[in-house]
Amino acid sequence: MLKVVPGEAALVFSSGDTKTILVSDLHLGLEKEMAKKGFSVPSYSMKMLERIKKLGEKFAAQRAVILGDVKHSVGKVEDIDWSVLPWFFGTLLELFGSVDIIPGNHDAGIKSLLPPRVRLHTSGGALIGEDGDKIGVSHGHAWPLEEVIASGDMVIGHSHFTYEMKDKFGGRSREAVWLFGHYRIEELMKKAGYKSRRRGAGSLVVMPPFNRMVGGQPINRGDPMRFGPVLSSGSVKLSESDIFLLDGTRV
Repeated sequence: MLKVVPGEAALVFSSGDTKTILVSDLHLGLEKEMAKKGFSVPSYSMKMLERIKKLGEKFAAQRAVILGDVKHSVGKVEDIDWSVLPWFFGTLLELFGSVDIIPGNHDAGIKSLLPPRVRLHTSGGALIGEDGDKIGVSHGHAWPLEEVIASGDMVIGHSHFTYEMKDKFGGRSREAVWLFGHYRIEELMKKAGYKSRRRGAGSLVVMPPFNRMVGGQPINRGDPMRFGPVLSSGSVKLSESDIFLLDGTRV
């Protein structure tokens, strides 16, 4: 069973006796980039860690899965990554029995920063759960593995979708949103280049970023369905999807 945590960019997946917290797009180290632009931002990593801790305690979760873009730096490992990531995931391992990472497009070189007990999957994602009750997880910047698409229940991040609102004075604001869509398994398999004969309907959840400071693409303006191969494939229709704010409001 997959459950959205009200008011939070997180999911709880229950399979057998195991509960898993899923979050995406931590972008640890974003503070350094903002400092270069003249913004003084206290360390946000501690706040995110505390939020994950509260989720784990609230739902008695044994496992945490991070769906990519763990770090903010792209293409190389920065000094701030060495100071934040080992501590962050070392602490997570004290809170959860197991911690998994699906690497995103920001996560080059991340293996050297992680404690040995953290399980690092491929960019194609992984299946989590017990037999008969599994979901496929991936970051979203690369094609998911064949078994992830075939699961019929996929969860990705990457897109940072927001909903843009305009008040009566012309002011604009954006809020992070969830996207709940559908796909035909055989269609997406074919577009991904897999020869699987698996057929049927699949469901897709696109998670909001767990880091509240990152920007986002307004889903109600422009062409939002262009982030990553799954969304840009045309197999997931925005007009047939449900969009919700973090507080549960449907937009």
